[in-house]
Amino acid sequence: MRRWNQLHFEDFAQTILDVVKVDHPDYDRPLLIGTMARELTTVELRLAYSHRSPVETNFFVAQDTAGMEMPRAWTENSIRRRIGLALLAGCLLKAIAAVCEPLATGPWDKKPQPTAGRLSHHLNIRVNDFSALALKGVPSRNYRKIQKPQPIKDLPLPDAA
Repeated sequence: MRRWNQLHFEDFAQTILDVVKVDHPDYDRPLLIGTMARELTTVELRLAYSHRSPVETNFFVAQDTAGMEMPRAWTENSIRRRIGLALLAGCLLKAIAAVCEPLATGPWDKKPQPTAGRLSHHLNIRVNDFSALALKGVPSRNYRKIQKPQPIKDLPLPDAA
């Protein structure tokens, strides 16, 4: 491992980062980790990196579950909201999974676990049952593009009094 201190991106000069380069013999290119946790020593960063899997898994499972794996909006605000929503959804899935019985992913699964990913998979398989129940008694609608839209007529504005 090698570490560089007090770096920044050109666009975010106020955000000071430390960058750690991790060389591993199994990979051709090194892994670069940027962090704002500059108070951590290199040894502490290495230990923290080995525990990153639960955080990444929580985020990615939630992102896939909430349909955010292929975003359409890339504004700063939408990215911030998407990350926050994915983390919230991941925490909820994790909390719900913790109190549920362990879920097997198939007959080959000899040691089922109560995890957010398995709960997400379980709910995804049954999504049609949920939507049918939620829409029971609601007439279906046919949404189609209007070829020749009619102009909106001017409506009188309500009095401000």
